[in-house]
Amino acid sequence: MNSDLINLFSETFGIAEEKLQPGATLESLGLDSLAVIEFLFQIEDQFGIQIPDQANPPRTLDEMVQLIEPLMPKTRSVDTGPAA
Repeated sequence: MNSDLINLFSETFGIAEEKLQPGATLESLGLDSLAVIEFLFQIEDQFGIQIPDQANPPRTLDEMVQLIEPLMPKTRSVDTGPAA
């Protein structure tokens, strides 16, 4: 799972990262549908991405990651030139 998303989720909701398992339902982690939508807006703002509107918001942590991860900016490695 994307560590940036997991870190943000953990910080936002005060949930220890070791409790954030892919199959965990967002409801079991204490999030209602409004909290999920607000978190999706927070992700859009923080990462400068646009998450498509969905009729059904994600229900599990894994569904949330699968929705967001493809939209995340790709990190680029810095080319330091040829190895010595």
